[in-house]
Amino acid sequence: MSSRLLPAARPPRDSGGEARTGVRTAVALVAFLLFAVVFPLEVHGAQALYFSNTDFLIRYAVVLYAAVKLGLLLWQTDIRPVAGVFWIFVYTGMGLAPLAQLTTGRSTALAIQVDEVALTMASLLTLLGCVCFDLGYHLRLRRRELEPKLRFRTLRSMDVLRVFSVAAVVAALVYIVQVGGLSVFFLSRQETSQALDAISPDSGQALRAIISAAGSVGCLTALIFYLHVWRTRDRALAAVDGLLLAALVVMNIVVNNPISNSRYWTLAVLFGLALPLIRGRKGLFNAAVAGGVIASIVIFPLSDITRRAAGQGTPVNLESMWIIIATKDYDQFTMLANTLAYTANHGLSWGMQALGPLLFWVPRVVWPDKPLDTGVEVGQWMNSVNLNLSAPLWAEAWINFGLPGLILVFAALGLLARRLDSGFRAEILSKGSVGYLGISIFAGYLFILLRGSLLQSMGRLMILVLSVLILTAVTNRRERLQS
Repeated sequence: MSSRLLPAARPPRDSGGEARTGVRTAVALVAFLLFAVVFPLEVHGAQALYFSNTDFLIRYAVVLYAAVKLGLLLWQTDIRPVAGVFWIFVYTGMGLAPLAQLTTGRSTALAIQVDEVALTMASLLTLLGCVCFDLGYHLRLRRRELEPKLRFRTLRSMDVLRVFSVAAVVAALVYIVQVGGLSVFFLSRQETSQALDAISPDSGQALRAIISAAGSVGCLTALIFYLHVWRTRDRALAAVDGLLLAALVVMNIVVNNPISNSRYWTLAVLFGLALPLIRGRKGLFNAAVAGGVIASIVIFPLSDITRRAAGQGTPVNLESMWIIIATKDYDQFTMLANTLAYTANHGLSWGMQALGPLLFWVPRVVWPDKPLDTGVEVGQWMNSVNLNLSAPLWAEAWINFGLPGLILVFAALGLLARRLDSGFRAEILSKGSVGYLGISIFAGYLFILLRGSLLQSMGRLMILVLSVLILTAVTNRRERLQS
């Protein structure tokens, strides 16, 4: 009796997965064409004076590099928030805005100290920093040995979250009282800053940074953790939790509102609240990245209406979107060029300038020779009336150690970004990790770190790190499975 061999049944095709892949590919391609072709052509069309093709191509190289990386982020299946923030900042602040300044012939008032050599050097150093970040991000170190020892963070307990929330509310109340009451937070950023400076004028920015950080970051972190617990419902919420959650919402509306806070801090707050809701939803993450790029071009330059007190704001020139970008707020590229000119005149600090951010908590009355904010230092050398100037991470690295410092800083940032982005892997999110909550806040805060200066950003960064460490505990895979 003969028998016929039946062919093995083919596994069913995942039509849903193929459809999602096709959508991601289409979105990535459209975004790349928009960022790498359409916008640069529009900027080129805004030409108001002669510029060489070489100058245009040098600045366009940064735009193209960032556009490629953004397109890849949209195409890949992983969610990588830290890398996403980095490339959004590079694309607009260090790529498209300098390109618009070249073609329109317009710039911020800070450009008076900048020559063409410094501008070209700034573009090349920006590109070098991007390459170093990329290399650090994709570097693999003993991957096979590290994977079995995968560790992630879990919430210590609801009691710890409750105690921390009470402390955060108290710190916010102290912040409100010190500044002068609730009404100050709904006037303007200028008036809130002046009220905070009046607390202890002789202490410089150290006391201001600590007070504002303790009053704002703690409340934000506690609210994000409570929203996670409420959303996942992996722990029961008691009546006291409802009261604390309501108090945290009110405190955040007061101390973290966009009226009295900088736009970069507002971005950090929005990212910190949005990314935990996105979690593993790649479509929502892609929308946030693409929307973030568009918003940085269209909305961000026009969103500073609460910066000055009433009647003191500068009228917005609506002649051209590219003129607005060139002249309004993106001074990071120009300040990098000014820092290059400053170091050509004064030399490198060889690490002395970095002592200011590292020891930011030391009052200036105790340490009279404490280094100034890098933006202030360069601004004084420029004889600038306005000393509220940025100092992008490229400038901070260069003023301390020059070219080697820039290479090491951005390679280290790439390594850190990869490490943090790994917290959004599906296998970690599915095991109850809450470390991604701190990553969410840090991803938004990276806007501030990249924009600079570091001295101004250290207060909130320190409170952010301490808050996450207090609320979470490290566990490894085996311990988690046993529990």
